[in-house]
Amino acid sequence: MNSSTKNVVNKPPSVLITGSSGSGKRTIVHMIKHGKIPDGFPTIGVDFEKLTINEAPLMIWSIGGRSGYRPLLTQYYRRMLGFIFVVDSNDHEGIDEACKKLHEIINNDNFEEKPILIFANKQDLPNAMNNDQLQNKLHLDKLNKNIKWYLQATSAIENQGLDEGFEWLMNSIQDKNDKINPIIETYNDTITMKNHFISLFNITELTTFIRKIVSSSFNLLENVVKY
Repeated sequence: MNSSTKNVVNKPPSVLITGSSGSGKRTIVHMIKHGKIPDGFPTIGVDFEKLTINEAPLMIWSIGGRSGYRPLLTQYYRRMLGFIFVVDSNDHEGIDEACKKLHEIINNDNFEEKPILIFANKQDLPNAMNNDQLQNKLHLDKLNKNIKWYLQATSAIENQGLDEGFEWLMNSIQDKNDKINPIIETYNDTITMKNHFISLFNITELTTFIRKIVSSSFNLLENVVKY
């Protein structure tokens, strides 16, 4: 495997976390990293954090849930190995908009059927929709069968359901990598063989060139001796 590909493979996997505004994206990331609720304001624009999940590194990119940030999303899709979509389970009025956002992500050409974890957050609130209700509201049964998704009931402020969700996502990313890595290795082996043959070809050409020079030198020397 060449060094450039090694660097890509050895980098921590990157995932994108997004969802409706105020759904708890920043709280989830902060709780996983620091074990407490964050202070300050919601995510504005783009942010990223390096997390550790089961002793494995994970880069998580956050994009604010406001509609003005949606154009930023597609720029990050291709480099991501997984997605997290956060839903406010208590927001009955905003669930249709959340469904629209979710399907916009999944139907994007750059999504490429990567695993997507859906956090049904704010389950600690009394009017929160349960998993069955959300599965229906988000039209998850209509997704392509090739799309690997998981709906995890969560209360970020109580740190419930987060570990289970991230564990599923990391396992899903690893499964996908296990399928991709042999292809990468085969590609690199092919490149190595190609470069080897090119090198041999160049050596052969160089040898032929040197032989021609030596032969010409001897011919020149013979002519000089004759005269």
